[in-house]
Amino acid sequence: MSELAYLVKEYRDRPIPPYVPRKEIIRQLPEPERFNLVHIITGMRRSGKTFYLCQKMDELAKGGFPHERVFFFNFADDRLLPHPPSLISDVVEEYFLQVPEARELGAYLFLDEVQEGDDWEATCQRLAETEKVTLVITGSSSKLSSEQIATKFRGRSHSHEMLPLSFTEFARFHGTEPPRKEDAVSPKERTRLKGLFDRFLVEGGFPGVQNLVEEDRIEVLQSYVRDVVARDVSEYFGREDISLAHQFALYALRNTACELSVNGLVERMRALGYKIYWEKADRMLKALKEAFLFFELNEFTMSLKPNTTANPKDYAIDQGLVFAISRASQQDAGKRFETAVYIELRRRLAGSRTDALTSFTVPGDRKQKVDFLVGDSLGMESYELYQASVSIESPATRKREIESLEASMKATGLDHGTIVTLEDENRLEADAGCIDVVPAWKWFLS
Repeated sequence: MSELAYLVKEYRDRPIPPYVPRKEIIRQLPEPERFNLVHIITGMRRSGKTFYLCQKMDELAKGGFPHERVFFFNFADDRLLPHPPSLISDVVEEYFLQVPEARELGAYLFLDEVQEGDDWEATCQRLAETEKVTLVITGSSSKLSSEQIATKFRGRSHSHEMLPLSFTEFARFHGTEPPRKEDAVSPKERTRLKGLFDRFLVEGGFPGVQNLVEEDRIEVLQSYVRDVVARDVSEYFGREDISLAHQFALYALRNTACELSVNGLVERMRALGYKIYWEKADRMLKALKEAFLFFELNEFTMSLKPNTTANPKDYAIDQGLVFAISRASQQDAGKRFETAVYIELRRRLAGSRTDALTSFTVPGDRKQKVDFLVGDSLGMESYELYQASVSIESPATRKREIESLEASMKATGLDHGTIVTLEDENRLEADAGCIDVVPAWKWFLS
C-alpha cells in the first residue's frame, strides 16, 4: 500500500472529534449527484470552518447515511509534502479505489484546505460535474475570495461565510444553554447572562481561544493576525512587505467602527517612515478584506451610482481580536460593542441582497447619523434602524442617540427604532414613533 493510500485509510478511519454545534450556514446540503453546486465555506483562519465540516458529517451519520460514503481529508497535512500537481485528484481517486460503492452510489466529500493542491478550482469543478458527489470545501481565505470564486466556478458554486462565535454559541462554549425567547428569565439568570456578555465583549468569538487564560488568549489572537498577514496578504505583495502589511492590519483593527480613508492611511504610514503610494495602499486594504480581517460598511443610498466621496466605516472581524491587538491607551469598549453589533447583524443577514446592511445619515446640515440601517426589500417599509451605545445614562449621550434615531425615523418614514446598550432597557415614545432600548444580552440572543 502506498503512502497516500495509508493516509486516505487513516482519514477514513478517524472518528468525528467532539464539537460545539454552530449555527447552520449551509441551509440545505443536497444528496450526492452529478452537477451539484460546490459548497464553499469562506472566512478568516481559525473561525471554525474545519469543525463545521465535522458537524455536517455527524449530522449525516445521525441521519443514517453510510459512514463509508462520507469522506473528509485535510490537504494541509504535512505528510503530503512535496505536493504532486494532481494531489486532489489522486486523493479522491484513492478514496474511490478503497470504497468503490462510493463512486457508484454517491458520496459526500469534505475537502479541507484545498488551496494546497495545484489548480484546485478546476479539479473541484470537474469532480462536481463528472462524479456523483456532494462537494464541500474550505481553504485559505485569500484564495477563496468572492472575486476568485466568481471567476473560477462561473456560477457553479455556493459560498457560505463562517464568522466567529455568536453570543449564543459563545454561551454554549462556556456551558450555558441560552434561554428560549418564550422563557422567563430570572434575575439570577439575567445577571449571569450580563456577566457572560461582558466576557464576550473582551474575549471575542474565535473558538480556539475559549477558556484560555487572558495572557495566552491575547498572544494567540495576536498570532492570528500575524498568520493572516504572513500567509494570505503576503501572497499579493511578497515577503518584503510583510512589515507594512502588518501595520495596515493593526491600523484597520484598532480603528474599528471608524471611517476608513486610504488617503489618511497613507499619511499615517508615511509618518511611521514607510514609503507607500495610494494605489498600493488601496490594494493592501483589499487584500486584508479578502482575508476577512475586517469589513467595510457603506452609506445608504437609493442611487445606482455609489457616493464615491463618502468614506466607508471599517469593522473588525471580532471584538476580542480588537481587544488583543490594541494598546492599553487605545481600548474603547464603545467601538468594540458597536463592532459586535455589526457582526451580529451581518450574521443575521446571510442570504440577503447586496447592501442590506448600511449606515444612514439624515439629509441636511446637521448630518445626524444612525449606526445601522437594515433591510432587504425594494421599498423602505420593511427596513429597521439601530443605534449601538454602551450606555445612554449620560444626558448628552442619551439626547444625541435619541435625536439622531428620531430624525432618521422621520427621514425614512419608519415608526420604530432600536438602541442596543449594555444594560439599559426601556421603551420610549417619540414624535416619530416608538424607540426600544434593549440590553445586549437579550438582543444578541433574540
